[in-house]
Amino acid sequence: MLTNITIEQTKEILEQEIPDLRIEEVYILDSLDCVLAEDIISDMNIPPFDRSPLDGYAYRSQDTKVATKGLPVTLQVIDDIKAGYVSKKVLKEGQAIRIMTGAKVPEGADVIIKYEATEFTDYEVKIFESLGSGDNIVKMGEDISQGELVLSKGSIIGPAEIGILATLGKKTVRVYAKPKVAILATGDELVDIDQEVKDGKIRNSNSYMVAAQVKRLGINPTLLGSCNDDLEEVVPILEAALKWADIIITTGGASVGDADIIKDAFKILGAELLFWKVKVKPGSPIVAAKLANKLLFGLSGNPAAAYITFEQFVRPSLMRTMGKTKVKLMEVNTVLESDFSKKSSQNRYVRAFTYVKDGKYYTRLPDKHSSGVLSSLAGKNSIFFVPGSSGPYKKGDTIKIEFLDYIEVEE
Repeated sequence: MLTNITIEQTKEILEQEIPDLRIEEVYILDSLDCVLAEDIISDMNIPPFDRSPLDGYAYRSQDTKVATKGLPVTLQVIDDIKAGYVSKKVLKEGQAIRIMTGAKVPEGADVIIKYEATEFTDYEVKIFESLGSGDNIVKMGEDISQGELVLSKGSIIGPAEIGILATLGKKTVRVYAKPKVAILATGDELVDIDQEVKDGKIRNSNSYMVAAQVKRLGINPTLLGSCNDDLEEVVPILEAALKWADIIITTGGASVGDADIIKDAFKILGAELLFWKVKVKPGSPIVAAKLANKLLFGLSGNPAAAYITFEQFVRPSLMRTMGKTKVKLMEVNTVLESDFSKKSSQNRYVRAFTYVKDGKYYTRLPDKHSSGVLSSLAGKNSIFFVPGSSGPYKKGDTIKIEFLDYIEVEE
């Protein structure tokens, strides 16, 4: 087992530990944010016919070659086509058909003009310009051609991809399955959120916080509650969870005290310890292990430490188990709006709030940086990485941050 390793070593180790990817077939709406496990090849042309992209009139372009604003050409209107219907009439010289957006272009027509560019009655339409053949017509297969590879295996499915699947009549689709995640908090001091807080006790907030981080990835975790710092209590809980869970995340019990028993629990279960302790603050006492094709993570019981080490080390592993390959957080250069006076010998992750104003990024830091301060995480959307032996940083300095979820724009 490696111990007291660098951030880079930690990430390299975890990059190699990817559980076998499971494939499942799901209803297309349930595939949102999943990774496609098959190539999607179109069995049809989209659109399946020449269609109108606007409300207007369909006619023969050769009939209006001499049309001008001063000398319009008048055409006889012989039919009216709504979307979803097909005209049975064939256009002849001097004729036009009224057509709605999405309707099939009638036989004989090779151009469409929008209503606003004409003058019309129920029986005739005046054309004031000469349009070329094919103008304002969406050709059959212009969007997607029959036999075309439209979605590649490995693509992340978003709303647009779901729209394409629906267009092709794909009610279900094969995707890489989301991992089954179990979360356990350890600590004699913990009570559940609906229990009375007696002297010396605190509520188990970590499990819910980490579960929310997992859920934000589109995974529905299972909370195992909390238990005492007792191997005889912890091991059976984890052993039962390993029968169904792909990944187990614990908080608490990962440091060096007498009550820090997660590392020993992983050993008793027969897991191979990958590493213990990383050169970073907060969250140094993280432990990771593997058992067969399952991953086990032990995070610090300090909320900020658990939060940040989850984002940096656990989140990428969860994403890889879903077939995702782009797991890095978005990085940007930003202007610091707060002083950071500390100079630490260790690498440090500082929670932050970053926003955009007038095309530039700005970042504010909280007043409290302790790993046990949960409130300092609220309203923060980014992380500022402070390399060891760097700093202090002053207001106005340019720094680099990683976005956790969203970018806020100040009006």
